[in-house]
Amino acid sequence: MFATFKMALPDMNETIWKQYYEKGLAVYNTHKQKIKESLDKYLSVDGELKASEIEKDWFPSFKADVFLSHSHKDEKDVIAFAGLLSDIGLKVFIDSCVWGYSDDLLRQIDNEYCVSKTNPDGSINSYNYQKRNQSTAHVHMMLNGALMKMMDSTECLIFLDTPNSLKAKNVSNGTTNSGWIYSELLMSKLLRRLDPIRKSMNFALNESVRHDGLSVEYDADITHLIIISLNDIIHATRDGKYLGKGVLDHLYFDKGLCKEN
Repeated sequence: MFATFKMALPDMNETIWKQYYEKGLAVYNTHKQKIKESLDKYLSVDGELKASEIEKDWFPSFKADVFLSHSHKDEKDVIAFAGLLSDIGLKVFIDSCVWGYSDDLLRQIDNEYCVSKTNPDGSINSYNYQKRNQSTAHVHMMLNGALMKMMDSTECLIFLDTPNSLKAKNVSNGTTNSGWIYSELLMSKLLRRLDPIRKSMNFALNESVRHDGLSVEYDADITHLIIISLNDIIHATRDGKYLGKGVLDHLYFDKGLCKEN
């Protein structure tokens, strides 16, 4: 990962929103379908979770350019925004493709291995509390690891800062009710920084844009996130001249993260 940004969800008129939502939904559904089809491969014959299978299937094989971190309450608008980014040539990963299906995986595991009592008709009456706690802890740990690998392989993160994702305390900190968001913000600050290798830009960062270490607490630290807007992204296309990583290059340049060669 090279850069971390935060931005508000862009306002779009209904016609444009629908256009980008359809494009974003196609990307989202591709990931979602892969996850659904692979659920039955997660359990081995002896009932053990196969962590390698989970990471292989829930961690996409392609390398995304942008990792979108968001609240599940904003999912439709985030999908539309992903469609906009895809339209300018960027490969986008929407984090809810992973954590949005953790409940499906847990339900399959719990129904198979955590049932403590069934009804006369064969339906489930109750689950074993200890086994349920173990299955939840293991699944969340594995999925969190898969998300960390995804973030590490993408070039930049955009955190969608909305009232649903973060309750602002001041300009640099806030609180969140989402454990997934808290984890992603924490990881985005601690992950290694890798400079992209491209001929058009010099990505040697100035010390002024590097960040100090993180003091871990329940508050969500967002001091490392650079504020951007939809206008910044559109401007980075230089009136449509650039697509894909060229857009990111000029966004980085505009924010002082690199220089032109």
